[in-house]
Amino acid sequence: MVYGSASFYYVRYKIMGDVIVETYRRFQWKIWLLSVLFIFLWSLHQFVSLLFRLLDEIFHRGYKRTEVKQPVFIIANPRSGTTFLHRLMAMDTERFVYTKNAHTFFMSSSFVQFYNVIRWTDRKVMRGMLRKLVDRLDDVFWGGWDDIHPMGFNKAEEDELVFAQTLMSPGVFIPFPYFHLHNDNKFLDDEDERVRNNVMDFYEGSIKRFVFRSGKEKTYLAKNVMSTARFKSLLKKFPDAKIIYIARHPYDAVPSMASMFTAMYNFYLPEIPKDHPSKSVWARYGIDFFKYSKEMRKEIPPSQFIAVTYNELLADPQQTVQKIYKHFGWQLSDNFNEQLSKEQKRSSTYKSAHEYSLQEYGLSKEYIYNQLGDIMDEYGFEKEF
Repeated sequence: MVYGSASFYYVRYKIMGDVIVETYRRFQWKIWLLSVLFIFLWSLHQFVSLLFRLLDEIFHRGYKRTEVKQPVFIIANPRSGTTFLHRLMAMDTERFVYTKNAHTFFMSSSFVQFYNVIRWTDRKVMRGMLRKLVDRLDDVFWGGWDDIHPMGFNKAEEDELVFAQTLMSPGVFIPFPYFHLHNDNKFLDDEDERVRNNVMDFYEGSIKRFVFRSGKEKTYLAKNVMSTARFKSLLKKFPDAKIIYIARHPYDAVPSMASMFTAMYNFYLPEIPKDHPSKSVWARYGIDFFKYSKEMRKEIPPSQFIAVTYNELLADPQQTVQKIYKHFGWQLSDNFNEQLSKEQKRSSTYKSAHEYSLQEYGLSKEYIYNQLGDIMDEYGFEKEF
C-alpha cells in the first residue's frame, strides 16, 4: 500500500496477511499470542514512524534536496563479520555517517533531531542517568544476543528495520516457523518491478531523511546482510554505490545463519524437531545467498566492488580496512589509523564460542561443496573431505 508516494509510506500488506493466515491455520497458543503482540507493536511503530515523517514534511523539507552520493554497503551471508567491519569503519567519523540501532527504528530527520536533543539533555542536565538506564535496557532487550550479534540502542547497526517496516524483510518470519511456506520477501531482486521500485523508493527516502540531519556532507555507510538478495535493486537506485563483500567458509556461515534465525523457535516450541522444514529452508537460503553473490562480480564495476574474507578480517582487521581504503582511493587519516590499531589489539583474542552442525539442518560438507565448490575454490576454502 502506498500513501502519497512510496518514499513517504509503503507496506506490502500481503506479508502480514500470510503471517496471520498461517498463525490461525496452525493454531498454537504461544505463537498466537506472539502474533497478536507482533501485530500490535508493528502497528504502533507504523503510527509513530508516520508522525515523525509528517514532521519531516513540515519542518525538514530540505531532506528532499539531499543527494545520497556513493553510499557504501557492506553485505555478506549473515554471521560473516559484517558487524565487526561496519563498526570499525564507522570509527572514521570524518568520512562516514551511519545508523545506530535507535535510528533504525524511525529513519527520519525529526527523530534524529529528537535523539540528539535527548542525548544532549542527558549529558548536560541529567549527568548520564538516561545513558545508564539505556545500558540496562540493552541488557534486557539484547543481552541474550551478546554471543550471537552484540546489539545496543547506541551501537552502530544495520538498517534492515527500514525494510522490515515495509514487511519486505525475511526477518519478519524470524518469530514464526513459516519461512518454508512463503517466498515473497526472500529475494527483492526477484519481485516484480513495481514492488522493487516501491521498496527502494521508501529506502532511499529513509536514507535521505537520516543523512539530511546526521551529516549531508558525509558518505552513508551501511551494513546489511539481507541486502545480498537486493544488490541489483541497490545498484539500480544508487548506481555509484560501493559494495564491500565478506566471504566466510560456507561450512560455518550456512549453519550459523540457520541457527541465528531459528533461535526463537525453541523459546515457544521447545519440542520443535531439528529437521523442521523452516530450519532447513533458512540453511538453504544461506546457500542461495552464496550463489547469488557470484552475480555481483558480473554486475558491479571492479572500481565499485571489493571482496575480503572473514578469516583475513579477523586475523588483521587494520590491514583489511587499509586494503579497502586503498582499493577505493580513500585517504586513511592518522587518527582513524590509530583507532584501528587500538581496536586490533582489543580484538586479537576473539574466538567464537559457537560451533554449528551442518547435519542438524540436513546438510553435509559434500552437499555444500557440490553446490558451492566454485565459490569455495575461488576464496581458497578447503572442502575438508
